[in-house]
Amino acid sequence: MRKNIKAFIGFGLMWQEEKYLEHILNKLESIYGSNYHITDPFYINYSKYYHKEMGEDLKKVFTVFEFMIDKSELLNIKKFFMKVEDDFRVEGKRKVNIDPYYIDTDQVVVSTSKYRGNRIYLGGGIFAELELFYHHGSFQPMIWTYLDYKEYIPFFNKIRYIYKKHS
Repeated sequence: MRKNIKAFIGFGLMWQEEKYLEHILNKLESIYGSNYHITDPFYINYSKYYHKEMGEDLKKVFTVFEFMIDKSELLNIKKFFMKVEDDFRVEGKRKVNIDPYYIDTDQVVVSTSKYRGNRIYLGGGIFAELELFYHHGSFQPMIWTYLDYKEYIPFFNKIRYIYKKHS
């Protein structure tokens, strides 16, 4: 039986003011090292979900660190970065959204504190959601996969190739 318990750690980072992205990237580098991959920033224009709390014209990037984690660590990683988000609050509002995920040869799994029927409870108010799975030569979306994960499948395929070299 194949034991697939290791994965690269990645983060979806969303912000409005550039200085917050710099602070978060510095924090991530201090924990996971400077060997990482990052998408170009893109605007979140398909949803207004975060506008009330974080403002409009929100930008996002996906980052992946060439740092192996045990998949069971996703719960504690999410809880830690929820506290980091709190450290950047201004007048009770988040200035950065940090969504940890892991990626291996088969899947991209995101952690979240929001419940939906397809999400798996990890404990401590945290859920896991399979966003992408590898099939027929590429990552494939689920019916619930967020649009940005769908649009960045080529990025995740590239990371999968790098991950395979490490495993």
